[in-house]
Amino acid sequence: MRYGVCYYPEQWPKARWPIDAALMREAGVNVVRIAEFAWSKMEPRPGEFDWSWLDEIIGVLAAHGIQTVLGTPTATPPKWLMDRHPDLYMRDEKGHARGFGNRRHYCYNHAEYRRLSADIVERMAKRYGGHAHVTAWQIDNEFGCTDTIRCYCDNCRAAFQRWLKNKYGDIGTLNEAWGTVFWSHIYNEWEEIGLPAYTVFPMHNPGLHLDYMRFASDSVAEYQQVQVDVLRRESPDKPITHNFMGYFAEVDAYKLAGQLDFASWDNYPNLHFDEKADPLNPAVQHDMTWGLKRQPFWVMEQQSGSPGGNFIFAMPKPGELRRWTYQAVAHGADAILYFRWRTCLFGAEQYWHGLLPHDGIPGRRFEEAKRTGEELQRLSGRWLGAGAVAEVAVLRSYDNEWAMDIQPQSFGHRYMAHLKTYCRYFYERHIPVDIVAPDAPLGKYRLVVVPHDMLTDPAAAEALYAYASAGGTVVLDFRAGIKRPDNRMEERTIPGAYRDLLGLRVADYGSLRQADARAVTLEQGERAPEGFAGRVWYDILELEGAEAIAWYGEDFFAGTPAATRHAYGSGTAYYFATEPTQVLMAALMDRICAHAGVKPIHGISAPAGVEIARRKNGDKEYVFVLNHNEQPAALALAEPLDELIAGVKQAGEVWLEANGVLVFERAVR
Repeated sequence: MRYGVCYYPEQWPKARWPIDAALMREAGVNVVRIAEFAWSKMEPRPGEFDWSWLDEIIGVLAAHGIQTVLGTPTATPPKWLMDRHPDLYMRDEKGHARGFGNRRHYCYNHAEYRRLSADIVERMAKRYGGHAHVTAWQIDNEFGCTDTIRCYCDNCRAAFQRWLKNKYGDIGTLNEAWGTVFWSHIYNEWEEIGLPAYTVFPMHNPGLHLDYMRFASDSVAEYQQVQVDVLRRESPDKPITHNFMGYFAEVDAYKLAGQLDFASWDNYPNLHFDEKADPLNPAVQHDMTWGLKRQPFWVMEQQSGSPGGNFIFAMPKPGELRRWTYQAVAHGADAILYFRWRTCLFGAEQYWHGLLPHDGIPGRRFEEAKRTGEELQRLSGRWLGAGAVAEVAVLRSYDNEWAMDIQPQSFGHRYMAHLKTYCRYFYERHIPVDIVAPDAPLGKYRLVVVPHDMLTDPAAAEALYAYASAGGTVVLDFRAGIKRPDNRMEERTIPGAYRDLLGLRVADYGSLRQADARAVTLEQGERAPEGFAGRVWYDILELEGAEAIAWYGEDFFAGTPAATRHAYGSGTAYYFATEPTQVLMAALMDRICAHAGVKPIHGISAPAGVEIARRKNGDKEYVFVLNHNEQPAALALAEPLDELIAGVKQAGEVWLEANGVLVFERAVR
């Protein structure tokens, strides 16, 4: 297994490098990521290059048996470069330059920056592309971090106009798609079209706004492709990745991942401003990263200490670092790199703590990483390359997320929060999930959940019809089928393209205030059990072949269906007309999963706060049990199982310590 750290040798004296390398090796480290923010060290002045320090650190690491991942340094263009090209700075919605002082201060559509990026990457690749101790490339760093996808400069305006012309072909087609007759927005020339920047009211034409979001995402993909092309040419034998951020939605990660050999992401479970850390969040983001290419991934940055810039977030408690690492592995990670090796003494991240504290002396976190590394190197060969064997798919759509960002329709409602209501159900029931693109193959899944499929792509809708017809079970919900892909309202009766699949029509609908809910019952005419309610929205349904499985219990629409089931072909399509509360979601999904034949990971019973996940390799299954509670938890094993970490067979009742981890091996049934 790749087990490592993120290291910044340029921030430490050279005399320290061999000390660090020896300590890394002691901790079981076999791979280190370097150089992703070091452009000004590589090219301190225009055209003057210094590779000596990079040659030296790669050699020092190699002498200790450690491979290197090289990051291309394009996230931090040097000051001299920015001074030469002041129009390279991103501009905000009011046209203000977002100046020097942080990172990611460049526009993706600046032609000269693309050329300069290709140049520095080519020089790196020619020097290190065939190096025996360079194992992979990481392109740039965290596309979208700190709101750095959507730029409003003149370069982007011109590029957007070209993008639109390529998409629509003629200006009349664009005017029709966007409905520019509204508010007298008709365009006569491509050059008239602007960006959805600052205006008298924060509401642009929804078609223009969505296309701009698509364009901004495509701009990042084009920029990444520039670097990919160079690396493929100059370093054809080294795999290429990028470190995504799971919940970041400004860029379509499916498109970016399609250019790469494997996906990576950066995991900081305690980086929360206003809420307690929830183990569901990294679990969902691991599953999203798996779904980018439907294969094992790397965690390129794993929290190892307190994150912090101006504020310091929660320090990992004893055992948490190990538990987070095993959670990543359980969801499909084949590599873990801790961020960072040593806490920096200066700069914007001097409070972003690493495995080593500021003084560089190993302590508790180092020892925990060392223990974890020893365990994983001893065991992980059993499941490397293996998948999670999910029977459930949740479809994540960036188009629909962007459209809902533009027009949430209900105050405070967010696409991702809604998607997570389904994920929480599966997580708490120990049911593995793949979170995949709307165009992913669906045939292997027993159940497919499609949250908020507002902008209905005809091909995706056809795939859902075919999936259900062949025996699959699909869940759709409110706002499905209301729009065309151009973000224009669907003229057909809601749910539009899904009307035949769902066997119903939406006769009326309404939005609920953030604190409001409406009682829902699973037995028509009876009082709703405590907590059974719908939030956010209500559709008032008329059934056209579907049958109700839940009913509203109050308001003027009391007695009408709140959830339905419809047989289609050999399969079944369900519809939620409101967002169920957690207890109602559990009641509904328990029935749906039973009908679809979806079952939890068998043979292990566990209390709340204990996560169960699995990976399968050949005829063996590896079941990971993680106690996210601050107190011990009792498990019940239906049969004796081999526990790999301790190397013992366990049976009956088993106690798992707080932050504890167990890994069981058994034959696949």
